[in-house]
Amino acid sequence: MNRRWQIVSAVTALAAIGFVGSVLTTPPATGYESSIHDAYPPQTWVGFGLALVGGLTLVFRSAITDRPGWRYGVVTLASVYAVFFALPLFRGYYVYGTPMSDAFYHFGIVRDVLETGTVPETVYPATHLLYATLTTVTGVPMRILQPVVAFCFFLLFVGSCFLLGRCLFGPRGGLATLGAAMPLVFVSHHLTTLPWLFALPFLPLSLSLAHRWADRRRSSRAGPFVAALVCGIALVFYHPVTALVTVLALVVYAGVVAAPSLRRRLPLLRSETEAESGRAYATPYRYPAVLAIAGILWYLSISQVTHFLDRVVTNDIDGGAASYASTAQQTSYSTWELVWEFLVLEWGTVLVYAGLGAGIAAVILGRALRGRDSRLERLCVAQYAAGIGVAVFFVGSRVLSRNVVRINSYTVIGAILLLGLAITGLVSYRDAAADRWKQRGATVALCGLCVSVLVVALLAGAVAYEDDRHVTHATMAGAEWHHENHDSGIDTRAFRMSEQLQRYFEGTTGADPDDRQFHRSLEGYQLPTRLGYDDHGSVGDVYENETYLVTKTADIEWARNRPPDRRAEIDHYTDDDRDRLRADPAAHRIYSNGDVSVWVVEPDG
Repeated sequence: MNRRWQIVSAVTALAAIGFVGSVLTTPPATGYESSIHDAYPPQTWVGFGLALVGGLTLVFRSAITDRPGWRYGVVTLASVYAVFFALPLFRGYYVYGTPMSDAFYHFGIVRDVLETGTVPETVYPATHLLYATLTTVTGVPMRILQPVVAFCFFLLFVGSCFLLGRCLFGPRGGLATLGAAMPLVFVSHHLTTLPWLFALPFLPLSLSLAHRWADRRRSSRAGPFVAALVCGIALVFYHPVTALVTVLALVVYAGVVAAPSLRRRLPLLRSETEAESGRAYATPYRYPAVLAIAGILWYLSISQVTHFLDRVVTNDIDGGAASYASTAQQTSYSTWELVWEFLVLEWGTVLVYAGLGAGIAAVILGRALRGRDSRLERLCVAQYAAGIGVAVFFVGSRVLSRNVVRINSYTVIGAILLLGLAITGLVSYRDAAADRWKQRGATVALCGLCVSVLVVALLAGAVAYEDDRHVTHATMAGAEWHHENHDSGIDTRAFRMSEQLQRYFEGTTGADPDDRQFHRSLEGYQLPTRLGYDDHGSVGDVYENETYLVTKTADIEWARNRPPDRRAEIDHYTDDDRDRLRADPAAHRIYSNGDVSVWVVEPDG
């Protein structure tokens, strides 16, 4: 490593040390804080950004020049990401995610497993069994384990993409794919408990193992085949929908890679000697085994997915990206605000990767029209196209389609493969080109792809932690007190709370559906705007029956951080409204911990 790269490595290491040191030396939050970014000085985030850029630069340098140094980049990235995932613990939050987060539902199932020893009916028990096992073995609460488990699955995803890239493109291609997989493309989803994201690493891992099995010519050992089958079965129990997507990926692989092999080799078998035919037949006969794995996954997954779809239809769950966008259009969002809120902050990382994949796929299709493409290029384009098809299917069927990031998870994997392929191909083209201008053109394209990945990494690091999206100890203490002490015959009204908390406190099997304290969206469980003081002089005039009101500092701060021109469109209340509630003779505060208060309202007359 020459002096210039030694300086880059030193700056990267110092930036990582500065970021970690700043996080470790900053005291935790003493009250409610809206933004985790504002909790640290600007130099903390400068260090984080420099560490990301430097680490990825070292990885891409090794991929492009075949020189050592990528391990330093990987260690640096892993170190800063480990601290980044653990920021909610350092800040002293109860958990990252709102009280409406699905993580509390999953923790409720874990509670069922710990208390009853059995797994309740669920389509993805592996996540819950993993948490239950870790909690039992370590004694660490599951909410504290969340960032640790999430970080480990992120590493598994990156490692799986690296292994797949190495299998398909060779060692340098593996490094290029590793670099493309390093950004937190799924942004905030990486930081919480989501079975679909925990299952996602098994897709590239299954593909890489299937490829190692199908492409093995010198040995008949079945190790990769068995490993691919085991990974596939584990995938079914983590998330059956992702297992079905993996079935599609395996079928695409077998179709693109196996069919040409069979067409070329089967005629050869008829004319070869017995010994020669054995060698020629070694690869083709394994491709049907890949389809057998896909068939087993289909058989194990389809019943679970069908049951899930039945529940979606029965419960009339409204979703859909189109519905999501139409809801946004009903507010006072300007065009620029819509672009910034959704196309940049919410979906920006995924859209950039999808766009890069589309550009690379277009170039490969152009090569295909001239007959200059390879089977490997066709495979990567087919996987990317299949990912787009899955996303379009989810949007069209209105199943899970509200979450644009989630429905494009397969698309992102295809884009990562295409990035690894493009970087590897451009390096080979540049090294082989005799024309200086062609070399410069390839270098510019390489720089463009690598810089795009760096930009996505920085964007993901900036938006992964959303403001007002954490639960404090005070919020959980107040919610638990109300859960344990409320009168089931009295209705409760609150903002930004959900039935998931009840499942977390009691478990999913112990929660009484007829005694629901909170709901995320039903009108009968929500507080009126400004607690009802817009239209009434006392909260006693708002309700016909005795009612609980739950107020939180988090509600006030969340509303305060909305754009002023949009506050009139959201349900909210202010400090002044809460002061009026304290002085209202119809409201009696029965609990308070400083941030959360529970009131009983007695109707007038």
